[in-house]
Amino acid sequence: MNKLLVRIIMPALWLLVQFVSLAGNSKIDSLMTLVPGKEGTALADLYLEVSEVYSYTNPLKSIEFAERALAVVDTVANLEQTCYSYLLIGNGYINVGEFQKAKPYIDRGLERAEGLGDAKYISVGKSALAAFYMNVGNYDQALDLFQETLQTAIANKMEDREARARLNIGAIYTTTGERAEGLRYMTEALRYFESVGNRTISSRILNNIAVNYHSWKDYDLALKYYRRTLRTYEAESNYLGKVMVLNNIGEIYKDQGHYEMALKYYDQIFDLADQHEVSAFYMAVAKVGMADTYLKLDERAKAKQYAEECLKVFKQANMQEGIVHAQLVLAELDFKEGRLNKALQQTKSSLDLAEAMGIQDLVQEIYLLMSQILEAQNRYQESLKSYRHFMAISDSLIRERQHHQLALHRAEVNISEKESEIELLQKDNEIKDLQLIRQKTQSRTLIIAVGLLIVVIALSLSYNKARTRSNILLQEKNKQITDQHEELLRVNQTKDKFLSIIGHDLRNPIGAFKDMVSQLAEFPEMFNEELRNQILEELRDEAESTYFLLDNLLLWAKTQKNNIQFKPEKLKLNLVIKNNIILNTRIAARKKITLKSAISDDVLVNADHNMIDLVVRNLLSNAIKFTPEEGKVNILVKDESPDFVEVSIKDNGVGISEKDLPRLLDPNDHLSTYGTGNEKGSGLGLVLCREFIEMNGGKLEIQSRVGRGSTFSFTLKKYRAEQA
Repeated sequence: MNKLLVRIIMPALWLLVQFVSLAGNSKIDSLMTLVPGKEGTALADLYLEVSEVYSYTNPLKSIEFAERALAVVDTVANLEQTCYSYLLIGNGYINVGEFQKAKPYIDRGLERAEGLGDAKYISVGKSALAAFYMNVGNYDQALDLFQETLQTAIANKMEDREARARLNIGAIYTTTGERAEGLRYMTEALRYFESVGNRTISSRILNNIAVNYHSWKDYDLALKYYRRTLRTYEAESNYLGKVMVLNNIGEIYKDQGHYEMALKYYDQIFDLADQHEVSAFYMAVAKVGMADTYLKLDERAKAKQYAEECLKVFKQANMQEGIVHAQLVLAELDFKEGRLNKALQQTKSSLDLAEAMGIQDLVQEIYLLMSQILEAQNRYQESLKSYRHFMAISDSLIRERQHHQLALHRAEVNISEKESEIELLQKDNEIKDLQLIRQKTQSRTLIIAVGLLIVVIALSLSYNKARTRSNILLQEKNKQITDQHEELLRVNQTKDKFLSIIGHDLRNPIGAFKDMVSQLAEFPEMFNEELRNQILEELRDEAESTYFLLDNLLLWAKTQKNNIQFKPEKLKLNLVIKNNIILNTRIAARKKITLKSAISDDVLVNADHNMIDLVVRNLLSNAIKFTPEEGKVNILVKDESPDFVEVSIKDNGVGISEKDLPRLLDPNDHLSTYGTGNEKGSGLGLVLCREFIEMNGGKLEIQSRVGRGSTFSFTLKKYRAEQA
C-alpha cells in the first residue's frame, strides 16, 4: 500500500529561531539562570525566548513557557507579547499533532496581530493558520493563506518570512502530487537558508526533496537525502526531526519489500519515545507504517491493533489524510478476511476524503482496492468501472512524472548556477570569472539539453510500453469477466434444474397428502378404525419426509447465500448420535432394520451442533432408505488420531455404482434415486453434509459396492480445553 502521509512532508511554520542544536540547550540553561532577577515584560520576554528555542526540539516545553509568558503578560497588558504568546502556543500544539487545540490560540494571536497592524506578526499568524488547514487536509485553504503570506513578506522585504512561505507552498504542492512545482518552490527556499547557515530548516527541505525521489521510486537517491537529514538531526539532538526521518526511511524499506528492516526503523521511533516526550500524533504516523507492514507480513492481529490505535488519534486530531490511511489498512484487512461489505464501506468513506483533499496517488490506490473488493462480490461491472478510474489516474501520473523529471533537471541547473555565483563573489577578478562561468554554463546547458532530449525519448518509450501493458491487462480483465458470466449462467441453469426436481418431488407427496385428507374428511364412513390408523401412520411418515426435504432445501439456499452462521462448541458426540437413532427408530422398525451404535460417553468434538446434527440425520436416513428389510445399519466411531475423530455410518444395502459415486457430491448434479421402500429424495442432503463437514474442518469419504452396501465416513476436530 503506497503511503504518502508517512513519507512526512515537514513544513517550516513561521518561527523566528535560526539555530536549534546542542548549543540551544546551553542557551536555555543560560536563559533560565536569569529568571530569578526578572519580572513583568522582561520576564515575559525571557519566557518567550525559551519557548522559541524549544519550538523544534520539545514542543511541549515550548507550550509550557509560552503559557508562563501569557500568565505574566495578563498582569502587565502588553499586546505584542500577548499576540506572540498565543502564536507560540498554537504552533506548539500543531507540532505535537493536537490541531484542534491549536486553532483557538492561532485565531486569538492573528486577531491581535491585525489589531497591531504589524506585518511580521500578521505573516506569522497566517502561516500558523495555514499550517492548521494543511494538517487537517484542507490544502486549498492552506495554499491561499501561504500565498498571502508570501506576498506580505515580499512587500515588506522580510526575506526569512518569504523563504519559509516558499517552503510551505512547495510542501503543499508536493503532497497534492504537483511535485515539479513543489520542487521549484523548495529549491528557492533552500538557496536562502543555506546562504544564512540555517542547517535545521535546510535539513527539512532536503527531507522534502527526498520525498519526491521516494515517490518517483528512486529509492537510492531518496535514502541518500534521508540519511543526510538524519545526520544533521543527530548532531543537533533534534529527536522530533529524527522521528520523522526514521519513519520515512522505514517507508523506503517497506516499499522495497524489506519488511524486517522497515520494522527495525519503526522500532527506533518507539525507543526515542521512551526517552523523550514524543506526542501521540507522531507515534500514530509511525503506527500506520507498522500496521501496513504487518499486513504485508500477514500478521493480521498486529496490523489491526496498530491501525485502530492510530485511527483513534487521527480522528481526535481531525487529521484527514491520516484517517484515510488507517481506514485503508483496516479495509484491506477486512477484504483479506472476507468481510467484503465492511471493506467496501471503509473504502468508499476513504475515497470521499481523498478526493476532497485532491491527493491523486491516494485516490488511485483506493480505486484499485475497491475494484478488487467489488470483483470478490461478483459485481463485475462496478469492479471494471473502478479499475478504469485506477488506470486513468495511472496514465495521468505517468505523464506527470515525465514533466517532473524535466522540472527536476531544470532545478538542478538553477542550483548549480547559484553555487557558481557564490564562488564568483569570492574571487578578485569578477569580470573575468563571470565570462568563464558563462562559457561553462553554455556548455553545460547544451549537454543538459541533449540529456533532456534523451530522457524525453526514454520516457516516451516507457509511457507507450506502460499503455500497451495496461491494454493487455484490460483485455485479460474483460476475458475474465466474460468467463465468469458464462459460469454464472451455467450455475443458474443448474439451480433452475434442481429447483424443478424439488418442485416435482414436493408436488407428488403433497398432492397425495391432500387427496387422502380430503377423503378422510368427506367420507369417514368408508374407513374403519384399523384402516384409518394405517392411513394416518402413512400420512405422518409422508409429512415427516416432506418436512425433511423442505428443511434440506432451506439450508441449501442459506449456504448459497452465505447466510449460515458457524458456531463451534464443545459437543458430546454420543448424544447427537443417540438422539438421531431415536428419531429414526420407528422408520427403521417398519423395515425391520437393526440400528446399532458403538460410542463412548467421553468422545468430545469441537463443532457446530446444528450442522453435525443435520449431517448425522441425513446420513442415517439415507442408510435406512437404501437398506432392504431386515438389514443392518451400524454407527462406529474411531478415536485413533491425535487431532480428529472419525464417524462411520455403515449399511448392507443396495450400494452405489462406481460411475455414480462422483455424482453424489457434485453441487451441480444432485443425483436422486428411490429407496428400497420406494422412498424418494432430492439428492441434496449429501451436498449439504459435505459442505457442513468441511466448514467444521473435516472431510467426507464414501466407500460402496453394488449389492454389498455403503459406508459414509466423516472426520471432526477433537475438543481441546484451550478452545474453551
